[in-house]
Amino acid sequence: MYRIRKSLFALLIAAVVLPGFAHAQEDTSSENKDEQQSEEPVIGITTGSSRHTFTGRRLTFDLSGSSIPENLEITEVLWDFGDGIRTTGEKVSHAYQKPGSYKVNVRLTTNRGSLEDTTEIVVFEHVVILTTDDSASPDTVRVKQQQAAENGILLVELRAQSSGPEAIIEEELTNQLLDARDAISRADLLFSWTAGSVGASAFSKFSQRIEQSQELSSGDLGVSDKGIILLSDTPFGVLAPAAQSVFDRLRPSYVIITRPQTLDLLLEPMVAEEAHQAIVSSQIAHRLLGTFSARTVRDLGITNFMSFSVDFLVNRGVPINNITLILMLPVIATILSFARQVIGIKAFGLITPAMTTLSFLVLGLEYGLIVFSVILAAGTLTRLLMKRLQLLYLPRMALVLTTVSLAILALFGIGIVTEQTTLLSFSIFPILILTLLAEEFIAVQFKSGARQAFTITAWTLALSVACYYIVSWQLMRTIIVSYPEVVLLAIPLNILLGRWTGLRLTEYIRFRKLFRYA
Repeated sequence: MYRIRKSLFALLIAAVVLPGFAHAQEDTSSENKDEQQSEEPVIGITTGSSRHTFTGRRLTFDLSGSSIPENLEITEVLWDFGDGIRTTGEKVSHAYQKPGSYKVNVRLTTNRGSLEDTTEIVVFEHVVILTTDDSASPDTVRVKQQQAAENGILLVELRAQSSGPEAIIEEELTNQLLDARDAISRADLLFSWTAGSVGASAFSKFSQRIEQSQELSSGDLGVSDKGIILLSDTPFGVLAPAAQSVFDRLRPSYVIITRPQTLDLLLEPMVAEEAHQAIVSSQIAHRLLGTFSARTVRDLGITNFMSFSVDFLVNRGVPINNITLILMLPVIATILSFARQVIGIKAFGLITPAMTTLSFLVLGLEYGLIVFSVILAAGTLTRLLMKRLQLLYLPRMALVLTTVSLAILALFGIGIVTEQTTLLSFSIFPILILTLLAEEFIAVQFKSGARQAFTITAWTLALSVACYYIVSWQLMRTIIVSYPEVVLLAIPLNILLGRWTGLRLTEYIRFRKLFRYA
């Protein structure tokens, strides 16, 4: 009986323990399998940012997309580019001489055997460049690229990712044009589909960079054989001076201003002259610019002498953005003068809101307001901390500016931590200009109290934001750059404002009770 009980007890233990032990063995086996699978090498061909290229362009191939264990010894890497050319090496380059679709194969020979991977490269013979911003939606451009690819054309899109001030968009497009000089040298047509004169300004900056370069010239890019086509809904007369400046600097075969739908006509292989004939024979509105439309000294007159001056400065390398900001200053000053004299808005004089507006134009309204808020917060906090020290005025202001400077440095640090690199790319001068507002703000706090200081600051900010929206209006910017003589209207307007003798609009509101008995 004892032996039977002992046998049953042993069977019970076996029934409970053995499945668990088997399960543990299975888990260990699966873990080993996972480890073995995780150690399995995975190779991937990396060809750069795109697998679409054009004939003659050298591509770099490597295995940076691979996952190869350290204990795996590679004895040979053999590349087959699909056009009859083979080579060895972990990082190689190759240029296709004929258009078509090619299968690139790589074969790794290791101490455990061989591994293979394949990718496809599509090579085009014809190239078209398109610079654009938010004016053309990504989906629309993607459809155009597919249509062009069906006709054997590689449509290279250079899109500005920034949505800030136009100066930043133009700078970004200029840098992309410089990076795409290999494609530009191959292309027959250069398109620009942007708001207003942004595309024309980017081409002008591009020509300036080429002239300043020691290793590159417009002749190396073959610009004289190309056509530049500006796609825009802006009136042609407004864009014509900026487009003419592009022709004068780059000297292409021609520059044409036309509507965006013209792009559909030119998605077939054609040289610059064929594209010209296609646009002329179409019913789409266009304007042709070239040597015949260039202005000479005989055209100089009292109504266009400033346009000649601006063209001369741009052709001599003066940045067009600097000229634009200078031309905007009389417009901003006139708007502020009207707001002060006719409407009766109180602000920190005229220079401070004008400089604040220019800072917003350079920094962009979003980042400008951030810097604006940081400066005011730092100045107010410093004033509160120094309230009991009873210091003299100038030392107090020196301490305020010191705190403001440290706050701006802290703002740069926050930009690095949060990866807001846009703020770090701005010039320091518009930020320093905004520090002038801190002095005015703190000075009013010392004299009239915090309430009065915040009221005047709020009106100054409102005027600066209003001026920003007015002068950043694309049509106005294009008109002022194309016809700078318009800013001369500020002279008679300010003379009329200087002779204003009536009540301001705000005074009608303040004294409305008195008017009832007048």
